Amino acid sequence: MSRIRSILNRIIWHPEEDPSKYEIIFIHRGAPGNLKSIPAWCITKVNPQSFEYSLGGESARIPFHRIVEIRNVELGVVVWRSKRHGSATFFTNG
Repeated sequence: MSRIRSILNRIIWHPEEDPSKYEIIFIHRGAPGNLKSIPAWCITKVNPQSFEYSLGGESARIPFHRIVEIRNVELGVVVWRSKRHGSATFFTNG
């Protein structure tokens, strides 16, 4: 199992975790800065190489290679950061 998949499964399914405390930042062409941030609670499925989410009428499948960062927003801690995209400018959609 990939590290990203393991982290997402823990955030979503582990009884000691709260998905509302996490956000996922990923490459999203056309978004400001080509990055989009979503709360982890809107993830509906974790696949072997991607995750699916539904938020505000928008649904999508995001391949893991597009994930830039996984962050615990409550603690202000980066849980995982892409080595490939680690120098990107991060922001949240509020």
